[in-house]
Amino acid sequence: MTSYIKNAVMITLLIFIPPLGWIFMYKYSTFDRRTNVVLAVACSAFFVYANIAAGNVENIFGSTKGFEQTLLPEDFRERYNIAAQRLAPNLNLKLDDSFAVDEKIFRHEFTPRLTLEGSVDDAGKITALKIFASPENQDESFKTINVLGLLIAALNPELDAEDRGEVLRDLRMLKNVAAEDNYDWTTTRGHVKYSVHAGDGKVTFTAALNQ
Repeated sequence: MTSYIKNAVMITLLIFIPPLGWIFMYKYSTFDRRTNVVLAVACSAFFVYANIAAGNVENIFGSTKGFEQTLLPEDFRERYNIAAQRLAPNLNLKLDDSFAVDEKIFRHEFTPRLTLEGSVDDAGKITALKIFASPENQDESFKTINVLGLLIAALNPELDAEDRGEVLRDLRMLKNVAAEDNYDWTTTRGHVKYSVHAGDGKVTFTAALNQ
């Protein structure tokens, strides 16, 4: 990855998901320490200002609303789109089309190598959501991480940015998501059990909802 791409990814993360940006800065920044500090402070200040100006104080301090144990596909789509508009308005990651449930399964393809799949029970309520990804470059890995973060924000709206980053860290998702090594990790937040399986360049991220 070139220095230009590293810096572009780092600044984007610092603006939209500060905790991930700080981690990326620590690992990959090509700037000196003083420049890193100035960038971190400036981007964090912009993040706080933008959310306060938009009335999204909960994005900074965490929502007081928890996650219900039941969720319909269209409810999830609305939650996800709210998170996408609030946290990543410039990344074009919204779910624009209504879900068509076929044989208790619904899908949305972000790209040919990044797909959301949900399963529902007999009552039409979601039991699990999966992200299938096979990123082939840094940009696709970046998009995958952002979709995972938005999924977590939709299912656990009580989590703030740092807590969402902690979920991804628990699942070892902040390293190269196209890693060849096989691994399985699991963590739980509220009524949602998150797990990830990765290997051979493919990643399956699962959010199982306790009913």
